[in-house]
Amino acid sequence: MKNWLTIGQFSKAVGVSAKALRLYEKMGLLKSRTRGENGYRYYDDTQLVLAKRLKEFKDLGFSLAEIKSLLQSDHALDSEKLKITMRTRLDLINQEAELLKEQKKQIETILSSIEKKSEPLKADERRVIMSLYGKVSIVVTGVNGLEKTAEYIQKHFKNAGQSVPTFKWHAELVLPEEKPYILVVPEKDLLFGDISRIQADVVVIKNLSEHSAELEKNYLKLFSAIGPHVNTVVNADDRASVSLMANPHIQKGRIFYFSKNRALEKQIKFIGGVLSSGDELDIYGFNLKSQVHVKIDRIMALEEEMALISSLGAVLTVGLDQEQLQIR
Repeated sequence: MKNWLTIGQFSKAVGVSAKALRLYEKMGLLKSRTRGENGYRYYDDTQLVLAKRLKEFKDLGFSLAEIKSLLQSDHALDSEKLKITMRTRLDLINQEAELLKEQKKQIETILSSIEKKSEPLKADERRVIMSLYGKVSIVVTGVNGLEKTAEYIQKHFKNAGQSVPTFKWHAELVLPEEKPYILVVPEKDLLFGDISRIQADVVVIKNLSEHSAELEKNYLKLFSAIGPHVNTVVNADDRASVSLMANPHIQKGRIFYFSKNRALEKQIKFIGGVLSSGDELDIYGFNLKSQVHVKIDRIMALEEEMALISSLGAVLTVGLDQEQLQIR
């Protein structure tokens, strides 16, 4: 007599979630033995061996497509195919281990230089830091001057030794798999395409066109798709943008502000952000050791000034320091 297990009991016995088991069945990796009249899935204890083997492959880092092929080879006793696949995976792990070993060595060298307070970091050392912390996607959204902000962000990265491409959102856009990149999403285009495909690490909001429940709903679709890990850089001088930041979902991430209003200095100093008064900039927070004060040696139009300070907020959230900024 078979010992029937519910999906909850089976998932507990194997050590995987019920959600994962449903996905495995959908992909044809592991099907429940039967369905009850109530529609619930039932497994029998003879399936535990297969389920645990599947989990072992998953823990080794194989994709589900690779696991499907491995299980078929295992079932067919195709030991040669199993050996080839395992050796390929072992080679990949060895390569990753060597890469991690090299990164560890580079970090130790840079850390030693910082702790000894020796000469400024060399260009190659800055590139190492960017390779570790610069794997991000930055979304620039709102209205007015989005492309200019993206252009400044590119300049900051270039000054740090890294070339970053910029894309403009549209419904058919195929987002790159590799980071970093900058994505410009005009407010009006939040309605087009599958916004859930946008997975940003940093969102820069220049300003909203208006304060309305309908518009706020469009922005929240973007943040809901991204998740709570995102850093948001927002215009403190735009009332509609500040109002949007009151949403509990957005507040789960970190929020920084940029402003031209010196009356907000106390708040920005406490929260973190960039404050400008035309010919001077003050930067607070962003894991900087102390406030950064910079004098600007040229006159900028308002749009360019806002693009500069919003771009500074974006790149400072991902680890660039004062020496890597393109300000003047």
